[in-house]
Amino acid sequence: MELVSPDKETCVKCKACAEICPMRVILIGEDGYPRAISNAFKTCINCGYCVDVCTVGALHHRVRKRSMNSDAALKRLKRIKENRKKRGEIK
Repeated sequence: MELVSPDKETCVKCKACAEICPMRVILIGEDGYPRAISNAFKTCINCGYCVDVCTVGALHHRVRKRSMNSDAALKRLKRIKENRKKRGEIK
């Protein structure tokens, strides 16, 4: 079983899970869906940000479940995007 797996019927390919992962174990595949790097379970800290930031609930993590309150993850993602914009990484 993979560390993370998207429900391809529900996933909107927003890439938020890959953006928020502090350990960078989630990549976006050529098909646009998130996938884990090889041996991701060795690096993943099981923070749960990836599942919490998925607003449609499409991402499944082998260890972590979605939190009842995803506010912290959404605030973290907002800060990440703001910082990347300041550095000119995204427009």
